[in-house]
Amino acid sequence: MKTRYDFEYEFPLYPGHGINLNMNGVKGDEWYQEAELAFLNLQKRVDTIYIIGYSMGGVFASFLAQNYKVDGLVLIAPAFDHTKISKLHRLHLSSNDMKEHLRINMIKQVKPRLKHIPLRAMTEFVNIVESKTGDLSKIECPVKIIHGKIDLLVPYETSIRAEKEIPNSSLSLLDYAPHLFMFTEESLLKVNILTERFIFK
Repeated sequence: MKTRYDFEYEFPLYPGHGINLNMNGVKGDEWYQEAELAFLNLQKRVDTIYIIGYSMGGVFASFLAQNYKVDGLVLIAPAFDHTKISKLHRLHLSSNDMKEHLRINMIKQVKPRLKHIPLRAMTEFVNIVESKTGDLSKIECPVKIIHGKIDLLVPYETSIRAEKEIPNSSLSLLDYAPHLFMFTEESLLKVNILTERFIFK
C-alpha cells in the first residue's frame, strides 16, 4: 500500500526481530513499547489512524485500540492463541494435504530461524500476548480480521472467537493461506485487496 497511497506511515521494528534474529535478552514489554511508540508518533501527525497488525502485532494493535482513539483495525492472523506443529491434527488434513500444508507454510524458510529463538523468548512471547490481549469487547472502531485456514502457528478458530467478542468486526477466512502470508503471492494479494476494501469502504 505504501507504493500506492500517499499516507503517513509508522512501521515498528520489534527488538530482536528483522532479517537477522537476535532474541537474547529481549523482553516482551519492549516489543509492545515499540508498537505503542510508533502509534504515538503517528498520532502527533495525523487525525485519522488505521492500524494494521500481523500475528503478535495484531494483539498489540487490538490493545492500542482498547486504550486510544483508533479509526479502524486490520488484524491479520492475530496471535490471541497459538499452537505447535505437534497439534497439526486440529487441521484434520490427509497425509497428502499435510505435505502440501507444510510446503505452503514455508517450513524451509522458518526452520533455520527457529534455532535463533531461545526458549526464554518464547516465554516472553506467551506472557506479552496474554498481558496485552485485554478485553476485546472494549474495541469500538470497525475491525477487519483476516486469517488463513491452514495457519500452522495460530489456529484460525482464534479469529472466529475474536470476531464474536469484538462488536464491530468482520472476518475473512482464506482457504489456502498459511501464517506467513508474505511468502505466498496469491495470499498476500488477497490480504491487500481485503485491506483496501476495508479502509476505503
